[in-house]
Amino acid sequence: MTYVSWAALYEGESDANYLEIIIRRLMEEIIWERQQRNSEIPEGSVVRLQRQSIDEVAREACDARDAFHLLFIHADTGGRALEMTLEQRSLNYCKAINELCGWPPVRCIVIAPRHETEAWLLADPDAVTSALGYSGSPSSVELPEGPQQAERLTDPKAVLERAITNIRGRRRRAKASDLYAAIAQRQSFAILRQSASFTKFECALLAALRDIGSI
Repeated sequence: MTYVSWAALYEGESDANYLEIIIRRLMEEIIWERQQRNSEIPEGSVVRLQRQSIDEVAREACDARDAFHLLFIHADTGGRALEMTLEQRSLNYCKAINELCGWPPVRCIVIAPRHETEAWLLADPDAVTSALGYSGSPSSVELPEGPQQAERLTDPKAVLERAITNIRGRRRRAKASDLYAAIAQRQSFAILRQSASFTKFECALLAALRDIGSI
């Protein structure tokens, strides 16, 4: 039995509520389908890094490096110019950690949904309506049709919040972030894999799991 643990740096707490579940579910699916030996996967990250300067994050990660096997660095990418800048900044975290304590770059996995994390949440609109207990069609509450449409949204968070208001009304309106975990539990990876940014993330995760011998 091997233990596959991870550390993570997230943009915010709502992103963490979603991504902690997606990471665990995806690792379970990959490892259990392709495993060479039995593996145990924790419920969540064993180390949560604080968002601070690159050098400070590198020191924090290196100090705790014996506690985890994989490291996830998350960044919302925003517009096109910001997209390139933030993804490079995430890679710079990986580079700094490698330079400081030799952490293998292949085990440092960048999570970069297009524009915002909500683009992944909206990629599977049926999961959104199910989490809200809504039996109508996603289009009736102005949700995108699927992953490609979700990635083209410039403000996916606003689209999700509008859908919640359309379903629950303003008086019963819930915070979108309160639903992130419920949506993550319901999402289909077959659908998420139609998102280019999710596929890129999964490819990086596959390479990392191969490097540690889990698949």
